Amino acid sequence: MRWESFFEDLEAQAEAQHAAQLRDEVAEGIRVERATERMHNRLLEMQSSTVDVKLTGGVELNARLGPVAAEYFCLESDGTRWLVRWLALRSLGMPSMKLNPGGRFSPVKFAAVVRGVLRDRQRVVIYDVSGQLVAEGTLSQVGADFLIIAIHPRDEYARDRSITGYQLLPLETIGWLQVAGPT
Repeated sequence: MRWESFFEDLEAQAEAQHAAQLRDEVAEGIRVERATERMHNRLLEMQSSTVDVKLTGGVELNARLGPVAAEYFCLESDGTRWLVRWLALRSLGMPSMKLNPGGRFSPVKFAAVVRGVLRDRQRVVIYDVSGQLVAEGTLSQVGADFLIIAIHPRDEYARDRSITGYQLLPLETIGWLQVAGPT
């Protein structure tokens, strides 16, 4: 009888030790997974959520998170859209820790999206990586590593008579573009 209880006690201790090891391994796996997660993956999980964004230069936005890519992410609020480079992001307020695993990473490069804005001929406001206003007008050309913007009065279309000049900007200096919605 004593031997039976002795062996039962040893088995219980072994099971408890095995369960503790398993818990430790799972916890370590979670720590490793969280430590290696990339920020753009976290944003993919929040696509279509409304987020509070702080950009360089003290700019704060509350907008719906759109497509996320390697070089940028998109925001939209009340018809205004922003195309934001990662280096202009200072912080992002998350609505919750609930995840949306359906988010997809966009393979489209920053320059290609800017070319899409060029085709739409919409007025843009461009800020540099430090959050300073750089230019305001209509895109005229988007090259591989630069863009040219036509400068004109805010209430006029980009016509030869209203254009007051052009500005060339290296794409690497751009923090974000704000694209005005239809007026």
